Amino acid sequence: FFLLFVALVVHSCSSFSSDVPRKGFSAAAKSTKKVKPSVPLTSDDAIAEQIAKQLFGVCSHLQNPELYTPSWAHNCKPNDDNKLIASQTILRGDIVTFYPIHSLGLRGNNEEKGRRRIKDYLIFDSDRDGSFFGSKRRTTKYCIDFPAMTDRKELRGQSLFLDANPDRELVSGWMGHICEQGTTKENSNCAAIPLQGAVPLCMIVATRDISQGEKLIRDVASNEGEAIFRDRITECGNIAVKNYSAQIAELATYTNMAYPTANHDKKEEERSLISTTTTGNAEEIVATTYKKINLGYPGIQILNRDPDIYAVDDFLTEEECNRVIAKCRPHMNPCVAKNPFTGEVDLDSRRTSTEAMLPQAESPSIVTKLTKLLDCSKDNLEILQVLRYQEGQEFKAHTDGFQGPSTAAGFQNSGRLVTVFTYLNDVRRGGHTDFPELGFSVAPKRGKAIIHFPTSEQLQEDKRTLHQGMPAVDEKWLLATWLWQHQRTDKQYSESKLRCLSEDIV
Repeated sequence: FFLLFVALVVHSCSSFSSDVPRKGFSAAAKSTKKVKPSVPLTSDDAIAEQIAKQLFGVCSHLQNPELYTPSWAHNCKPNDDNKLIASQTILRGDIVTFYPIHSLGLRGNNEEKGRRRIKDYLIFDSDRDGSFFGSKRRTTKYCIDFPAMTDRKELRGQSLFLDANPDRELVSGWMGHICEQGTTKENSNCAAIPLQGAVPLCMIVATRDISQGEKLIRDVASNEGEAIFRDRITECGNIAVKNYSAQIAELATYTNMAYPTANHDKKEEERSLISTTTTGNAEEIVATTYKKINLGYPGIQILNRDPDIYAVDDFLTEEECNRVIAKCRPHMNPCVAKNPFTGEVDLDSRRTSTEAMLPQAESPSIVTKLTKLLDCSKDNLEILQVLRYQEGQEFKAHTDGFQGPSTAAGFQNSGRLVTVFTYLNDVRRGGHTDFPELGFSVAPKRGKAIIHFPTSEQLQEDKRTLHQGMPAVDEKWLLATWLWQHQRTDKQYSESKLRCLSEDIV
């Protein structure tokens, strides 16, 4: 959905300043030095302005509840006085809400070669917010201006600032601007912290436990008076970054869309994923190919290239997810695995979750979606597994693949070519899927499918796809299966031998 950007009107406005220097990132003292005359903008300025416009487009879409709903959306709400209160108990280090971005601006900090912005470059939707941002009603009250918001070289030394329109309808998960502002540590319970790597997004984090119904008071004096990202000096920020690492990583993938990237030919997307390697004989080139999947499947998007990892939001509907959980909940058992040395089936020491086997006959709509997405026969699918992770349970690092032909799960001398797993519930804390070799994580989101390729068609294990299910804090459910190179033929693993779970056919 980020391909569609809102129509924007770009305005310039006088730089915020004050005769009296004030504490806090949202203020800038008026300089006593003579300001050098402005000179025409350079290509660097034009690049920074274009990126700022694209960032504003991404942020506008993130704030649309029909397109994105954060896991912390219901942590707080406005009271009768339009002040923000906790709608449930919030723990120290939890994300309370985000600061809305109704306007995004650039402030020049670079005086190199005598070039410096005298006026801020301000971006907003004139149709929705022109009456506020284009008028004298706009003040520094709702502005957030962190020096840390210049962490990308593409911004050419210019910092970003964000602003909110108090007249806008409130959006759950984006209500940080109506937090009451505190001036001492004693009377505040939360703080604004910008997201490194996902600038200009800014989270409001609880600095102590907050009771249901308690008014939220943002610590302006201490947190916004110093550079937050200097070794993440606030402990509550460290807790939030750890607890929400997957969600933050997901947000970073969206904001990164605003920056220049190498273009890919559409035809390249439609071909199989091919790379070349050399063997011991330097002149012998071996092509490594991967299973073709349906890249035209609705909603498919790429999370990583080489190795390719894809995602499909809402692959399963909310109803399908809930019915699968209800069907499998009474039948969960400890996870087991086949010992590669003894051939015995025993408890899986790497995976501490519980599981249930979901017959294809009881989930035909899901099987149809899988075969369309993976462009395969249902006979090439491993038995569908439904997994439940309770607090502390995890799946240690693994690839899902095998080096060379393997006989397992009803398949003979074959290999797993594609992994696809789908989160069945939203998970507020913990339980994200981490790809340590690739440097990113995926947050559990109900209905979201993740697809990757653990083994090539030459049955070479791709160790770059190493991933792990991080320890759960809140309960996590997911559905997983694997596409094999050949069809399942071992009658011991026949679908007809699976136990019936319920009469509900999903």
